[in-house]
Order: sequence, then structure tokens, then C-alpha cells
Amino acid sequence: MEVYFFSFTGNCRKIAGWIAEKLGVEANEIKAPNFPYIVWLLLSFIPQLGIKSDVRPPQDEKIVLCFPKWTLNCPPITYFLKKYAEGREVYMVICFGGFDEKRYAESYKRFALKRAKKADYLLIKRRLVEEDAEKVKNIVYQWLKTTSP
Repeated sequence: MEVYFFSFTGNCRKIAGWIAEKLGVEANEIKAPNFPYIVWLLLSFIPQLGIKSDVRPPQDEKIVLCFPKWTLNCPPITYFLKKYAEGREVYMVICFGGFDEKRYAESYKRFALKRAKKADYLLIKRRLVEEDAEKVKNIVYQWLKTTSP
């Protein structure tokens, strides 16, 4: 299983690091262009827009993908899924701070399943990452157990 992340504020990087450590693998960053926040916000309003990002191509059939919930879309993640999800199992950890996270996650699950053979997600409240890291680790580690046969 390989771990990938896109992080604007650092929370998704942190979660991906915990997962990678638990699995004994490296966390691979999806390196997107360095746009200001307002540009990312505007781009996130365009459904299914992918923004070319630098990333090491996955080799494994199973991928854990950590990313933030933005308005309608997270363009670096959309790019990644369009390019690399084909035939894989994609497990998404979505860090959110606002509202409507369930619909966003379901939308990404449907999008991933257009290419992937399996997709699932876990929602993590951003504030919980900052306030109780150990609790988040336990939630994530329990969820990871469900991703293995």
C-alpha cells in the first residue's frame, strides 16, 4: 500500500505521515503549483478540474490518498485520480473544516470509482487533528484495518 497526500495547511501531510509510519512506507507528496490561497479557492469551484502536479507514479494496487475538503473540488487530487486511479483500490482520508463534507466525500468516491476498482473514504475534522492527534491516529489506524483483506 502506498500513501500520497496533498496538503495546503499541513494537516493532511501530518495524517499521511502517521499512516506511512504505521504501514512502514514513505508518504509521497503531490506537489501542486504554488498558487495563493485565493487562486486555489476559485479553482475549487470548478468540478472535476485537474491541475497538473508533480508526483511519483504509484506502483502498488492499493493507494491511501490524504487531501483537504475544498469547495467542490481539490484540483491536484482530481489530476492524480484521473492519471493514476485506473484499476487500483483508492482509500481517501479527507480532512475538513467546514460543512457538506459527506457529499464532497461521496462525490470523490463516485469520481474515483469511474477508474478505480474500489474506493472508500474516511472523514477527519481538521480541528480534531490540531486538538487531539492521538485520537485521530487511533481513528485512522482502526479505519486502515478495514482496507486490508
